[in-house]
Amino acid sequence: MKSKMMIVTVLTIGCGASVAMSADVVPKGDQLKVQDRLQTFSPTLQKDQTRLQECLPTELKTSVQDMTQARDKYQQQLRDQQKEVAVCTDAKRDQLRDQLKDQIKDQVKDREQIRERLQELRQNLPTHQELMEQAREKGGTGGSGTGRRGE
Repeated sequence: MKSKMMIVTVLTIGCGASVAMSADVVPKGDQLKVQDRLQTFSPTLQKDQTRLQECLPTELKTSVQDMTQARDKYQQQLRDQQKEVAVCTDAKRDQLRDQLKDQIKDQVKDREQIRERLQELRQNLPTHQELMEQAREKGGTGGSGTGRRGE
């Protein structure tokens, strides 16, 4: 009975202490990035990765290196775009909005023209029934009318 009571007391104190400690420290911004790096990086992990990489075939190593370079290039492009967005002024944004609006208006006009052209084509093309009648007229002048070939 005493041992159960002591276990409950120790657990309660431990939980209370951990809650109190976590309530005081709230990581923000760069602290979270540093904390993430520290949690995902360890010297032993790097050694293990190096050992594993030494065992890989050369084709796989080159593929991994190519993927790493492509990732770095992509991340650099993202950073450049973020810099451009940060530098972008309200005037530039308004200018881009106006350009987009003009492009949308042009697309709407193009769609309307396409619809009109399609309507004209439908009106000018003969219907299936008209085509069948024309075929019967052409077929009726040269054949015997039985509908069989070779007679």
